Amino acid sequence: MGEQIEFPKNFNMYMTQVMSCLREGNVEKAIIQMKKAYAIKEEESLNILLVSSLLQMGQYQEALEMANEKSYFYESDEKRLLIYVEILIENNQFLQAEKHIKDSLSSSAIKYNDSWSRLQEKLDQSKRQQDENKRKAEEKTVKELYSLASLNTMEQFAKIEDIYTLPNEKLEEVAPHVFVNPYVHPLVRGTLFSLLAERGIDKKYSYLWFDETEEINPGDITAIEDNPTVNELTNILNDKLMQNPSLYQLVKNEIDTLFLMLYPFEEKVIKRDTAEDWVNSVIQTIEPDFLTQDKTDDIKRKNIDRWIKKIHSELLRFE
Repeated sequence: MGEQIEFPKNFNMYMTQVMSCLREGNVEKAIIQMKKAYAIKEEESLNILLVSSLLQMGQYQEALEMANEKSYFYESDEKRLLIYVEILIENNQFLQAEKHIKDSLSSSAIKYNDSWSRLQEKLDQSKRQQDENKRKAEEKTVKELYSLASLNTMEQFAKIEDIYTLPNEKLEEVAPHVFVNPYVHPLVRGTLFSLLAERGIDKKYSYLWFDETEEINPGDITAIEDNPTVNELTNILNDKLMQNPSLYQLVKNEIDTLFLMLYPFEEKVIKRDTAEDWVNSVIQTIEPDFLTQDKTDDIKRKNIDRWIKKIHSELLRFE
């Protein structure tokens, strides 16, 4: 059996059902029939009926998508534009809504001044509400960041993802507490520090790194994504193991973890001339027989192994 063919007469049948549902006040069922009719014939009059019904039922995103399909139709008539702007406001598209309202209120040909004024008030109220919601969300995130030490590792990882929504002043407020708390996971501390570095925060902080407290300025440090040590390790790893994807992934996971635990003081440990030795050591640890000629100097290997053990010991504290 092939797909069902919609005959033109079905459009009229669906529209009859739409009108019947609307007379009964069953807008939800009417929308279902409207969509069936619209799939057959995308009439502008049906579009605005469907959009208005979706708006009435609080299905704002779908209403906007439908209206955008024929935006020229809405923008060519003031009454229809009022509906379009209301949908924009409900979808938090404030800049676009504000432009339409401003242009309409400044037009000498305006017919529905009271309606535009009402939309202006609604827009202002929606913007205030959005600002208030944002403020409350930021306060909640900051409060949770202050309480990171009371959470387990996975919960800490989940909460730290919210820092990207915070403005710089909030990050600067919470950073001193997070950076020196021994019960906050080092990877969580590093994530926050990397964001400060990415945003160019020029301010000195005390930072707990293993058992020592160091002074460091994010403005002087490269964020993790652009870190030259990461790039060097990645390039070396690609050269050595790109043809061995299974081993490559194991080694990469380990190297990433080691680096993140050392950040933002990784240069104290992984010198530019020892990056290849680090990669070799990790490869040899995971697959001892893989490297046959490219061996790491024993002294360097012992120092690297000592750091690897130290890093894994620190990780064990948070399991």
